[in-house]
Formats: sequence, C-alpha cells, structure tokens
Amino acid sequence: MTLCIVQGQDFIMLTFLKKYSLITASVIFLLISLQIATSNVKGIGGSIILGRIVSAVTTPVVSAVTSTIGGIRDMWNGYIYLVDLKEENQSLKNTVTKLQEENNRFKEDLLTDKRLRELFSFASNTPMLFKASNVIGINNLNWFHTITLDKGYEDGIRKDMAALTEKGVVGRVIETYPGVSKILLITDPRSSIDVIVQRSRIKGIAEGKGDNKLILKYIQQVEDVQVGDIVASAGIGGIFPKGIMVGEVVKVEKSDDSFFKSIEIKTSVDFRRLEEVLIAAGSSGE
Repeated sequence: MTLCIVQGQDFIMLTFLKKYSLITASVIFLLISLQIATSNVKGIGGSIILGRIVSAVTTPVVSAVTSTIGGIRDMWNGYIYLVDLKEENQSLKNTVTKLQEENNRFKEDLLTDKRLRELFSFASNTPMLFKASNVIGINNLNWFHTITLDKGYEDGIRKDMAALTEKGVVGRVIETYPGVSKILLITDPRSSIDVIVQRSRIKGIAEGKGDNKLILKYIQQVEDVQVGDIVASAGIGGIFPKGIMVGEVVKVEKSDDSFFKSIEIKTSVDFRRLEEVLIAAGSSGE
C-alpha cells in the first residue's frame, strides 16, 4: 500500500506539471533571467535589490504551487484511506454474515435436539417399540391431508401402523415403499379414530375436518362433554395405543337432528410444524 501511495503521489506531480506546463516554464524562465541579471550587477546593493525582487516574485508562485500540490496530496491520501475503509467495511460485513449463518445453524441444531429429546422421552415412557422417522413431504391440498416419511417397508414400516409424537396422535400408515411411507393424518376427512373423553369417560369417534380440527361424533345430548375436555385415543381397533392425546374440545353445540351433540376438537399436534414422528411397531413385550 505504501508503494501505491508513493506512485500515486508521483503520478499527481507529473499530472500537475503537464497541466500547468506553460506556467511552470514561465516561472523557470523568470528565475533564470533574474539569476543572470543578478550575476551581471556589481556591488552588494545591486545583489540585495535583485534578491528582494526575486524573492518578491517567486515567493507567491512557490507558495501557490506548494499549496496546490499539498492539497492534491492530501486529497489522494484521503482517497486511499476511503478505499481502505471500504475494503475493511466489506470484510466486516462478510464476517457478520458468516457469524449470522453459523448462529442460525446453531439455533436450528438446538431446536432439533430439543424436539428429539422430547420425542425419545415420550418413547422411553411408553410401552411400545418405535421407529423414528423424518417428515419429507406434506400434502394439505383441499381435503387430502397426508405426510411422507423417510422410512419404508425395508425399515420395518407396515400398513396401519400408528404414527405418534410426544404431543399426541398423528395418523396411520396407508402406503409403504422401500424407503418411504405415507401417513394419513387424523385431520383428513377419510380418517376416523375411536376416542374417549378423559374427564367423563364418554366414548365416541373423531373424524377429520381439516386445519387441525376433528369432529367428535355419536355423542348424545344427555352425555357429559364440555369445552376444555381432553380427548385421548380409546385403544379400540388395534391401531392406536390407548391413552394417547388426541386433542381438546373447543366447541359443543346441539346438532340439527337434536339427538347428537355437535362437538369440535382441536388436535394436540400442530401438523403445520410437524418434522419428526414415531411409528409404533409393536408393544415392548413382543
């Protein structure tokens, strides 16, 4: 950088001399003429007078030239400083971007670790054998609600196995392939699951309604179901283990036939944030 500054200053000097060549030549010619005149004048008095004349003539010119060159030099140094500052600023921006990316990856790793700890804690406290799987595809178009997992029949996944998380019931396996499988979510209208209201022990069937909602059917008007009741799997049918969380009652109304209640359940699992699931592969005693 020092070499660049020196070369830049030499370049400025040459540019200045070229641009003001006429003035420079005139000044040099004047100085030479005065010098010749001085050498031809005899006596101390003549030398003093000519010296003063030379000084009076050249001092303003030299001062102006020196000032101009100094100003240009300062401007050039300022330019070099700004270039260095810009490069340093870009370097700092790159460093900040890199640190932000590393921080985001670290946060993602922490969140993944937290989810997996909760998932495996649930698995270790449930008398079932599970196979963990990642969600690699989601289909929530119209009335169809399915997800695709990165495990298939080569991994021991079979049709009608239950898919669960620590939050509750997800759905059941409906298709299997060598390395992937498809899960029918409980929110799909084609899905139905036997459930029980934990507080009153009333049983019914929860059918999918879409958008994290279920309809609890076949609950008579006289039966005790209230908003806020927790609904869990009833363990009937041999697919879903008993006592796994399904959701919470959020609406209870009279139905049009005045015989059954119209009951809506909000699922305990948020399917929009689903990333990992457990496939129930049998009881731990098998």
